[in-house]
Amino acid sequence: MPEQREARWWNFDGDFGISRLTATDPVATPAGDADEARALRDDARLLLDSPLPDEILRTVWLAASGDRQDPGTDPRRRLRRIVERCEEEISAEVPDLAPGTPAVVVVDENAMREAVLVEVHAVSGTPNGPQVAPALERVVAEVDADLGFRLFLRVLKASAVPVALERYDRYQEIGAGFGYPAPLVHDELVVRWPRFDDALLRRRFVRDFGFSFLAGRFYGDLWQHAYPVDEGIRGAAADLAGLVPGAAAFALLQDTLRLLRSPLSDDTLTLLWRVTTGQGYGLEGQSVRQWLHRITDVCVERLREIDPGFTVGTPAPAATDLRDTVLRELRDIAPALTEAVHDSPWSGADTSPWFALSDEAAPVLEQVVTQVDPDLGFRLLLRSVRAYSVPLTDERLARYTALGDEFGYGRRHIADLTDFLREG
Repeated sequence: MPEQREARWWNFDGDFGISRLTATDPVATPAGDADEARALRDDARLLLDSPLPDEILRTVWLAASGDRQDPGTDPRRRLRRIVERCEEEISAEVPDLAPGTPAVVVVDENAMREAVLVEVHAVSGTPNGPQVAPALERVVAEVDADLGFRLFLRVLKASAVPVALERYDRYQEIGAGFGYPAPLVHDELVVRWPRFDDALLRRRFVRDFGFSFLAGRFYGDLWQHAYPVDEGIRGAAADLAGLVPGAAAFALLQDTLRLLRSPLSDDTLTLLWRVTTGQGYGLEGQSVRQWLHRITDVCVERLREIDPGFTVGTPAPAATDLRDTVLRELRDIAPALTEAVHDSPWSGADTSPWFALSDEAAPVLEQVVTQVDPDLGFRLLLRSVRAYSVPLTDERLARYTALGDEFGYGRRHIADLTDFLREG
């Protein structure tokens, strides 16, 4: 086998190839898509041309399908038929007049093979019997690590084998190494998710989360064309692949409760919402506290779907050790933020309410930092900087990245700002 190769994958939404086929009904047909047919054909050819005996192929196939598909005593006959049907599907493909350029993921075959073998060996027993793990190891070692890993995942899913969070994270790392679409590892896998814990959950968010993320969903006026208000809240509280179920709702609830129970006045809270949403959703006749209670209700509803006994407690005390650092960054960028808010499309004449609002943007964020939570204040600062396209120097971005690491933000939380805000 080559030491390095390009990953054999396309822009799928989830599983593909033989591993996908084992999760479907027993009829071996492509899915009516030429890309899927190519993936299925390539997997079938790998198994056809492998040195594995028929009994090993049958053992793996049965286990991956949860004993719902039996390729019989001559599985290669079925594999040849799959290749034939796939070739028919591919030959009928209408040429793409404007083909795109797929992303290339270079796979270190030897390193990935070793990583997959470690994980397969660690799960030595499944409800399918002790012979399954050795058979999977042979697919990984003698055929292809990518195909072997996908079939391994399919066996775990078909057998509902519980997976610890640490092992799940390693599976995700391996999937990223193969260039898999995000849901391929996650979907249908039985993970032992931990209970809600703010410190643990936040590092699993790749990007923004909580109240700052919600403000982004209601920024400006374009959101009105995408979803109604309650759906917008549910979107901020929705589970994403890789997150502990309920994590997004829990994070949003914690932020919202801190604001509700803070000493900030109603006028200040209203001003905060107006600034961070760019005069977006205007609360439509309800008070700001009614709005915060509305958010709370949506979050609690979601959390009780996961845990019917969930009760709303008191948020953990805000960590204050980084308060002075956040304040320095806020005060450093305050002039640029004020100018950006003033020059926003909603500014109008100098006498407009929006012009007056521009002078309050930095002070209201400072109140969040000092009276509510430095973490939330920093996230709302980042949201405002992005919302008003405040230019950032490389030095300032480096400081933001370091501060984000201190707070435990995900790898893309600060990096997203570099896409369009870095100064030349």
